[in-house]
Amino acid sequence: MRFKPQNELEKALSAAVEDPSRRREFYEELQHSELYTLHMDGEAKTENGRLPEHTAIRLPSLEVAGSLYLPVFSSLKMLQQFLDCEMQYVSMNAMDLFRRVQGSDVWLNPGGEFAKSFSAAEIESILDGSLLGPPSSYTLDPETAIILGNPDSEPNDLLNELTEIFLGLPNVKLAYHAHHFNPKTGEPPHTLIAVQADGDWNEVVRAAGSRPSASRVSASRASDPPVDFLRLDGRSGLDAYFEAEGEPFYRKRSRSKLFVR
Repeated sequence: MRFKPQNELEKALSAAVEDPSRRREFYEELQHSELYTLHMDGEAKTENGRLPEHTAIRLPSLEVAGSLYLPVFSSLKMLQQFLDCEMQYVSMNAMDLFRRVQGSDVWLNPGGEFAKSFSAAEIESILDGSLLGPPSSYTLDPETAIILGNPDSEPNDLLNELTEIFLGLPNVKLAYHAHHFNPKTGEPPHTLIAVQADGDWNEVVRAAGSRPSASRVSASRASDPPVDFLRLDGRSGLDAYFEAEGEPFYRKRSRSKLFVR
């Protein structure tokens, strides 16, 4: 049966699954949408059909690939498709629900055609606004000498995810990758993604930051190695290096064919 969205959230979810460049629209819609979930502690007392403030609810857990998630649903129909018996359910604003389950991983629409997992770290970033806020940035001193080179092994999972995302961003023209080391920081080498793009640079970085592997990183563990993004706009000081030494892992779609590594 073909999926028929029941509300604006499901429209945004299906659009984001099919087009990664529209993930931001999904997160924005999520913040003022209702989510449905199961209540496991008997009948919940309501006032005019609503749970009183501070009411405790106990949610079931669902094991997926050895990890536990709290199941939630984007509509009553999606929840009903999941159940094989009568159970009590509750609905509440997504942000309110996420505040109640902070520290847990959540799975939206388990078993559904359009589903999404939320790690505890991703939920935290939704609640504190950092997920949709401006990306953090820094500027290197012109006198700083950094070391660029190829990694010992190709980060294929990362490059594949970024390729999928850049396909949905028509303003991205080229993307390279390298390892870079700044001796002044004392930190180990970072992965550097150098991107040639028009338009809103922050939107490119936000979209790249919403890739699945970034969402799975826990709040206490940074990506290993960390991933930095560099805009190749003729002012970075590194455009010539990548043009001479680099091989793009992504090149914008042409009319005749797609060039990707």
